Amino acid sequence: MFSKTMRAIRKRRELAEDVDWELYRWIEGHPGLSIYELAKSIGWSHGKVYSSVKRLEHDGLVKIQKEIRNGRSVSIVTYKKWQEFFTDEELTEMSRPEFLDEIERLTQDAWQEADQEDLNQRDSIE
Repeated sequence: MFSKTMRAIRKRRELAEDVDWELYRWIEGHPGLSIYELAKSIGWSHGKVYSSVKRLEHDGLVKIQKEIRNGRSVSIVTYKKWQEFFTDEELTEMSRPEFLDEIERLTQDAWQEADQEDLNQRDSIE
């Protein structure tokens, strides 16, 4: 399970033109901007930003809130804080001191498994 996720993360990082990921990172650094303001600040068209924001919203990574500014309705985009992805019970478990050690071990195992699968795929191609 983790190895598939790690490969997906690796693939996203490799794709320099991953619009949604780039916009998500921009939103993290500039929370509370409207879609129009995001487009102006990142230098993209309104349509490109709007489409990407809608995909990010569908994936549960950002929230869109309607506000009235200067008498006009605008869509304000904020990213979800990491705590919003977990239940209260999961957050309590994460607060245990040994939790990070377990995560580090699982992550290292997953990276090693993903690397081994990559090597196996390369060997089967050759």
